[in-house]
Amino acid sequence: MKTNLLSLVASFLFVSFAFGAVACFAQSDGQDHAPAQTTGSARSNIQLENWTKPQPGWLYVLDPKPGSGWPGGRIWLVEPEAGKVMGSIRTGDNADFALSPDGTRLYVASTVEGDSSEMAVIDVVAGAVVKSGTVNSRAVTDALLPPFSTMAVSGDGLALRVLIDTPDPPDKDAFMFGTFDTNTGEFLSGIVHLGNCGPGRFISYPAADHFDVFCPRTNRIRLIQVDGDSHEIRNVDVVLPWERRDGVGEAIAIPGSQDIAIVRGDGGVVTMNAKTHDFEKTAANSDLPNRIPPAAWPTSPDGSRVYLGHHNEYDKHNDNRFYLDYGRAPNIRPTNATADEFRVFDTSTWKKIGTIRTKMPFWSAVIGNDGKMLYAMVPQKHSILVIDTAKMRQIRVLKIGGMPALALVAP
Repeated sequence: MKTNLLSLVASFLFVSFAFGAVACFAQSDGQDHAPAQTTGSARSNIQLENWTKPQPGWLYVLDPKPGSGWPGGRIWLVEPEAGKVMGSIRTGDNADFALSPDGTRLYVASTVEGDSSEMAVIDVVAGAVVKSGTVNSRAVTDALLPPFSTMAVSGDGLALRVLIDTPDPPDKDAFMFGTFDTNTGEFLSGIVHLGNCGPGRFISYPAADHFDVFCPRTNRIRLIQVDGDSHEIRNVDVVLPWERRDGVGEAIAIPGSQDIAIVRGDGGVVTMNAKTHDFEKTAANSDLPNRIPPAAWPTSPDGSRVYLGHHNEYDKHNDNRFYLDYGRAPNIRPTNATADEFRVFDTSTWKKIGTIRTKMPFWSAVIGNDGKMLYAMVPQKHSILVIDTAKMRQIRVLKIGGMPALALVAP
């Protein structure tokens, strides 16, 4: 076991040092339109096109399959008020992304070949790839649409974490997080082990030294603390007190408290104290047969409201396996597991504030910086729904083409 562990660390460190081999920093000319630049080998799949300097509130939209004319996917830069595409980033297959808290850096990863992925650091102001390299064994979904991102930048902007899936032995998945130092542009030597976690989802990542992750396969939450080189100081496993098949639709850190609110797949909400690991029921109870597909459902900027996507139709014969399937390899969410409406909850009382019904079933959603607009991705209809959160109704549809699956909002 010790030999295998050292082998994994050595392999990961090799990738870490290789990553910093190619770099080219570009200076902005102060114009809104900057020339797109890329660096690295000719094999690069990550390329900027027709780029415009993003403004606060614009959307980065991950599209895994934009059309038959280009292999791989794209990230569209969308101005939601006018519904215009202001730029795009071509990617390879299985693309994923993360945005720095200040909005100046976009981190993009996509498959090159086999289990190898290219990762690029993009200066979105200058419209340039400033660093690129290779990451081995990045965890990707085998489904057409990613249900959520497995990359995240810490709230202080110092660390980018990437989920790695390295079979050890080959018939068993061993998940771990690699940490990219955003200041030095290198992967840190420490790795965080998650064991047979499954496709882990971030719950909270406020700073570089600690973060929380939900493990769908083991039905546990991991509370993790690391040192400056990302070596584990604490890696606490907390078992969720319900059957794995009930699953987790969403989990969020409650502002101003030590509680993590866990939204079960059946609609019930419990809180977990991150210090004592005690669980407590809330006013939000199970609401079968409705289900909440696993996704990063948005909360308002002040954390006082959460918008949960509900799935009203389900296959009664397979209902008991609705979430059990999600916990198995790989991280597949069926393309028909969409949501039909949002249910809005007050996160202090967990009482329902209202329901927002949409004209199309949607896959995921994000909320604008001021909390006034909600944007729901509808990949099958090549659209984004725009929802007024005060009126609690859909007000328009943005047609962007492709299959918009996930989105980030420029701060």
